[in-house]
Parts: sequence; C-alpha cells; structure tokens
Amino acid sequence: MTARKPRTTPTPAHRRALLASLADPKGRVPGHFSTRVLDAIDLAHWVTEVTNDGRAAAGARWAGYDGPTFLSINSRGRAALLTEAGRTALYGADADGRLPAGTAWPTARTLHRDGLVEYRDADGTVQTGDGDDGVRGPLYAPYVTELGRRLTSGFPQAHRAA
Repeated sequence: MTARKPRTTPTPAHRRALLASLADPKGRVPGHFSTRVLDAIDLAHWVTEVTNDGRAAAGARWAGYDGPTFLSINSRGRAALLTEAGRTALYGADADGRLPAGTAWPTARTLHRDGLVEYRDADGTVQTGDGDDGVRGPLYAPYVTELGRRLTSGFPQAHRAA
C-alpha cells in the first residue's frame, strides 16, 4: 500500500474548510467538515493542531496536556488559498484596502467569490458586483474585506515546541 501524497493546491472542499477557518476568530476549522477533508488539509500542512489556548498540541501533549485540540489554519494554509495574481493583488492593496488599479478582473472576481474583497462605489457603499454591464467596464472598485485582511495578516499562531 502506498502512502498518500499531500496536495499542493486545495480542492473546492478544502478551500471551503480553509476559508471557514479564516472566519473563525481563532482560525479554527469548523468541525462539520468530513474526516476526509480534515485529514487532507492536515496532511498538506495547511493547518496546525492546537490546544484551547493556542499552543501546539504536540508539545502540549508531551508536557502532559490531555484536553481538547483543534485544527487551526496556518501560514501555509493561507498561502494555499491564493494564486500568485491574488497574492500580488491582496498584498498590493493601498492603505484604504483598494486593490491595485492594474488588477485583472478574473483575479478580482475570484477574490470576491471567496469573500476576500468587496466592490464599493465612489461613496464607499458596498455593491454586489463590479457593475460591469459588458459595455462600459467595471463601475466599482475592489477593496479588501476583513476576511482578506485576516488572510494577509494572519492569526496569533501556535507556540512552537522547543
């Protein structure tokens, strides 16, 4: 029997689990995902097993901890959610959160689909889409959402065991 190899890019189910963990204040993957999805994102090293107080579970167990543990998204998991174009766009946003002017519409659309950006009009009102009617081009600009900021800034990560 051959060992499973870790994935290099997340499937749609993996993406849903990783995006859901971004929405959690502590970065925890919700427990309603299948064991298969949880095992795959763990095998790919996109999550870290942590204790209630955010310590790495392996080190805590070594020190005698036997309480509950959770999977929490880590920097590899956050990086796995972005293409190179998406990474460039999110990390290139200005101080107000507006994506760079040259961001391609497919990139902005993908980031919007994942909840990492939202479209705003000139007054700052959030719109459901970019307003492109196929004739004039986009009317609204993409801005980084709170979820997008969590992806780029990260969460307090688990302490490394010495």
